[in-house]
Amino acid sequence: MQLFHFILVPQGQEYQAVISGLHPIQFSKIKVLPIPIGSEYLTVYLQKWLQSEAVKSQSSLQVLVLGLCGSLSPKLKVGDIVVYQNCLPLIPQDSVQNSKDKDSVVSCDFNLTLALHHRLIPSHLVWGLTAERVITSATEKEKLGQLYPVQVVDMEGVILLELLTKAGVKVAIVRVVSDDYDQNLPDLTPAISPDGKLQTIPLLKIMLKHPFEALQLIRSSLKSLHILQQLTQKL
Repeated sequence: MQLFHFILVPQGQEYQAVISGLHPIQFSKIKVLPIPIGSEYLTVYLQKWLQSEAVKSQSSLQVLVLGLCGSLSPKLKVGDIVVYQNCLPLIPQDSVQNSKDKDSVVSCDFNLTLALHHRLIPSHLVWGLTAERVITSATEKEKLGQLYPVQVVDMEGVILLELLTKAGVKVAIVRVVSDDYDQNLPDLTPAISPDGKLQTIPLLKIMLKHPFEALQLIRSSLKSLHILQQLTQKL
């Protein structure tokens, strides 16, 4: 399998899990970068990074995106490993019929995706949906899974693919499912700062207001983060 020059991971617990997984192995040629959690700031971050000397000095760049995602399919459970083929943006409901148009689909690199799918056994080939907010209710997850030809949801996929592939970077995305199709979540969106960081105090307040959903999320997140750490060792 060809070498990745960079691994991009949402900052926070996801980044820490990947670093822990890579720690026992010497990965001197691969740099792991913590990126902002899905936000407008991610675009600013990527545009600045693409202009850096670390990127410009590479004649051909291959990037792996790692992290967590939510399930929009009853076939995908917490802890399942998914390899993205394509990604779609979440758009206004009156425009959903256009979501299947080719212009709205952004694709991962075919060869890298296939290689990762074969390397990470078992794993699932999926289409991802990118939202600007946390999808919290099981009802909405079910509806989105029916409206879009997707199986998982995240907050960064489309932004990453659009900017990086436009710059000539080959991109692959591997994620671990962190919440089930029928699992309700506390709305963590207000705890995400404009620069894409998960703020501790607002997060704790949200968790205390929704203790049952918070406990479920903690349990599922711990499991998925552990698997994220393990799969990192296989790359």
